[in-house]
Amino acid sequence: MASLRSGAVQLDPELRQKSGKRVAILAAAMTWGGCLWASDTGIYTEEAARLAGGDYVPGYSEPTAFSKKLTYDDIRKLHIARRHWLFSESSGNLQVEPLLAGSFNSRGIKLQSIQSGKATDVPFATEMVEFPADLKRGEGDQLAGFRGFRVMGPSHRGGGSYEQFTFGGATYFRGHPEGLNYGLSARGIRLKRGSKEEFPIFERFALEEPAEGSSTITIHALMNGPSVTGAYRIVSMPGNPHTMEVHASIHPRRGVSPDELDLGVAAFSSMFWFNPASLTPVSDFRERVHDSEALRIESNSGECLWRVLANPEKLRETSFPVEGLRGFGLVQREREFSAYEDGTARYERRTSAWVEPLAGMTNGAIKLLEIPAKGEYDDNIAVAFHPAALPPAGEPLEISYRLQWCDDAPRGPLARILQTRAGTLPDQAQGKLLAVDFEYDPAKGMPVPAITMPAGLEAKFSYLKPLPDGKSLRLHLFVKPEEGSGHASMEIRACLRREKEVVSETWVYPWQG
Repeated sequence: MASLRSGAVQLDPELRQKSGKRVAILAAAMTWGGCLWASDTGIYTEEAARLAGGDYVPGYSEPTAFSKKLTYDDIRKLHIARRHWLFSESSGNLQVEPLLAGSFNSRGIKLQSIQSGKATDVPFATEMVEFPADLKRGEGDQLAGFRGFRVMGPSHRGGGSYEQFTFGGATYFRGHPEGLNYGLSARGIRLKRGSKEEFPIFERFALEEPAEGSSTITIHALMNGPSVTGAYRIVSMPGNPHTMEVHASIHPRRGVSPDELDLGVAAFSSMFWFNPASLTPVSDFRERVHDSEALRIESNSGECLWRVLANPEKLRETSFPVEGLRGFGLVQREREFSAYEDGTARYERRTSAWVEPLAGMTNGAIKLLEIPAKGEYDDNIAVAFHPAALPPAGEPLEISYRLQWCDDAPRGPLARILQTRAGTLPDQAQGKLLAVDFEYDPAKGMPVPAITMPAGLEAKFSYLKPLPDGKSLRLHLFVKPEEGSGHASMEIRACLRREKEVVSETWVYPWQG
């Protein structure tokens, strides 16, 4: 059944899950400032369209000298006093802590709260900020305002309060499912105009007061940038998975042709340094260092790609065309502490993220950008869905998707890929031995590996055998570059077949010659 909150029609999450249907919430209406609005993309829909019709004028507050000189450690010590948090006296289960602009993210944005159907600005004053004793502020030192917010509270299952997600700058945000830690970041948009990447900003947020006893919250966001504007509406339902339904209306600015834009939605930013699949070894006491280990892409045809991530020698962009997108995401599948041996970073607890399209994201391409990284503090992985075509000039791109912060991508009938390892053989310095583990019960009957080698690479031998655990199979594949093939980037593919039927995810491995 539907429940009414602030005039917005929402489907009960439990009924949505039971139905198994992909449901886009196509209509919403609420009274705001005395006006009745109706849009799935929230209260800023008309404002985003209006801004797109004019020249770009930033709507944020410029950084102050004091806010810019704050260090990363300084900004972690500064907090808005709890009495100034949003909904601190609400009957809902959630509270919202505004975050202070400063350090490398010093532009001030506007926050609004929506209570009883009315939006009210959240005022900012320096007196709201609690300064630690070791951080002095002079009389003329001013702060720029808010940079974003984080949401605190229990999940819908109850339990203790925890930090559920945060919006922290540009269009970046991060989700935190129960039992896992923060890891990769989501982005409202990834945008290039010509050869230059742009970073539009969520300049304004409006947060709806949670219903009595509820842990669900709805966030409206206004995006503004030199080439595009946008209105977003995000409904957050915490737990594990932590589910967000994202609805967006994105407008190219007047005078900007859609043909000029390389526009990606449902975007992510992550880090990959090395693991046992890496062709170039790293001298480190740990075996793996990454926030995400693979890009997974699933189409309506049933094909499911498992693209191993890499830290390339040179910047590399790979495009995966898809018709009938069922889902995609960046996955951290290995969950054993012994695989990482890092008691501080706890990479085995980093969240995965999975996107399920609801509307406007059927055909196009998943684009993966891998940037050379020197260490674990470089976010060097970027992924987004790029529609096959943008609407004609003057019309917005309307998209909706369900984003899950989770342990792994949803399980399906295909055997999962558990890990990849790379090494050498004696007296075979030019080749690599690749070992790919599939989660598979040999009692079902041994499948046959189907291997696709690109031009320039040769498979010298391959074989598949059960592992001692009785639950998995290992594909051994010795690969050697053909003479004169150079140092091109290539991809090897392999899957398991039984009686001509594909029974596993398709392993996609990037080879750097």
